[in-house]
Amino acid sequence: MTTGQRLRIFVSALCVLGGPAGLFHESVAFAGEGQNEQQSDSTAEARKQFQAGVNLLDDPDGARYEEALFAFRKAYELSRSPKILGNIGFCAMHLERDGEAIEAYTEYLNSAPSVDERERAQIQKDLSTLTWTSAKFHATVKDKGKFVLVDTRIVGRGNPVVNSYPFEGTELTVRLRPGRHSFKIQGGQNESVPFEMGIEPASENTHRFTFPTTVLVEPPSQPSRPSLVGPIALGTAGLVAIGAGVITGIMARSKASDIDSNCPNDTCPRSYDLDSNRSSVNTLSTVADVSLIGGGVMLGGAVVWYVIQSKSHSRQMGNTQQKWISGGCAGSGCGIQLRGRF
Repeated sequence: MTTGQRLRIFVSALCVLGGPAGLFHESVAFAGEGQNEQQSDSTAEARKQFQAGVNLLDDPDGARYEEALFAFRKAYELSRSPKILGNIGFCAMHLERDGEAIEAYTEYLNSAPSVDERERAQIQKDLSTLTWTSAKFHATVKDKGKFVLVDTRIVGRGNPVVNSYPFEGTELTVRLRPGRHSFKIQGGQNESVPFEMGIEPASENTHRFTFPTTVLVEPPSQPSRPSLVGPIALGTAGLVAIGAGVITGIMARSKASDIDSNCPNDTCPRSYDLDSNRSSVNTLSTVADVSLIGGGVMLGGAVVWYVIQSKSHSRQMGNTQQKWISGGCAGSGCGIQLRGRF
């Protein structure tokens, strides 16, 4: 920490401490008489937070501006003492949160009583520099929500300077240091497409942030398996016909055997009707032949039908490209991705 920085911290601390008797100056409203117990607790906590901020700025390893800023903000929230605004502005300026620094310093000079003239002159000088050089950046999003604008200033040497600005709604305006900046907006589980640009001194810039979108095309439904009702019905009919042909053939053979036993050497008893029995044998034989042949044809047709259906289904599955498409944008551009099973 430089000598100038230590002097600024000391001056700010003295302005708020108001001497060794107490942390805050007696003119501050919350430090007056007639405080209730809740106010006393807030005052005590504000003192602790303020002292913690001073200690963080005076850390032997270097000023811890971000942590000190949180402590001073908490002290101001509890006490509403305008004298703490000088410390808030000091930390915000070193963190490159120029908009907050300008706001805090301006209110500090307008509200805090008895600001040391040397400190006032230094703050006015800082205010002029910040106002003349800082640029305005206006970020917008399409839909309302709770978001965080993450700003990263890319420096030539050392680590990048990163600041986060929470906001609610669809837009936010911040003041930034000139230089090369990278921006993104976070909201819930989403993160916007990154955006980079060079910020010129005292310029005004606007950017509408978009979030990556994913377009999904559902995989086409698989072709339904072929119905086996037809082949099964035809095959069953064929089996029934074959069974009927076998039974009829047995009956025809039995009838023929009966003729042979009753008419040896074609000599039949006068009471035996040979012609009628032979006609029955012929009829049964014909029915048996037709049933066997027809049943065989139907059974074969059922098998062929099933095989053709199975091959057709396999071809459809082989030709079907089950695919889906996803798309989106990233910092390097936009594109789509095609995936599938073949």
